[in-house]
Amino acid sequence: MNLTLYYSNDCGHCRRFQKTLDKIAQERQQVSVSRIEYDPSIHTEVKFIPTVVVSHGERELGRFSSALAKKTIDAWLDQLEEYIKFYLR
Repeated sequence: MNLTLYYSNDCGHCRRFQKTLDKIAQERQQVSVSRIEYDPSIHTEVKFIPTVVVSHGERELGRFSSALAKKTIDAWLDQLEEYIKFYLR
């Protein structure tokens, strides 16, 4: 599972949130984190930052726009892992 973070270096929430995603990736071996610096002229599908897009292979499983609490993200990722296990393998 890959988490793609759209961020801006000028965004304080983005900088703090990157630490949360790094911790999640350290705790979950099957999760990788990619970072893309947001450019509104290129990334027209992203409306707010920080935005995280969760994907498995080439399939987008979901996304959220906000610096959510780690506990909330962990619970959501647990549900997505169950979905992958039963429906995408």
